[in-house]
Amino acid sequence: MKTLGRIGIFAAAVALIAAAAQAQSPSPKMQQLMASEAAKLAQDAENTSKECGTPIAAAFDWSGFQEDALGNQSAHMWCDSALEAIRRVCRDAPGKEAVKQKIKSVTCGFGPDRAISLKDGTVGYKISFKPANDTDFVFESLENAL
Repeated sequence: MKTLGRIGIFAAAVALIAAAAQAQSPSPKMQQLMASEAAKLAQDAENTSKECGTPIAAAFDWSGFQEDALGNQSAHMWCDSALEAIRRVCRDAPGKEAVKQKIKSVTCGFGPDRAISLKDGTVGYKISFKPANDTDFVFESLENAL
């Protein structure tokens, strides 16, 4: 009987996990938006790679994203603020060399407050969708970190 009880508890736990995973699956509209934004971001990253003379990948971390926070705006444009700041750093030889040595990728996530980090070659940029001069914010942060 104990074995059957454990199997029942295990089955219930698996069903609960499956239901939670399904509830968190993005809608088809959201999946289309994510794919479109990722493709645009890839182009922005390619432009940054060309300007800086080194490959720089860019991706979104969609966890924490609230579809209603986006409104009429574009997530890739907000993330491109980080890439634009990197392109600014690359405008002179010392900056270009620093980027080549220390930046390999950019990951843009979402949160209530914007934030920037540079760790293990990855620029982590949290987008808050609150109007501000994000390019300058990232540029100043990178100047201090590089």
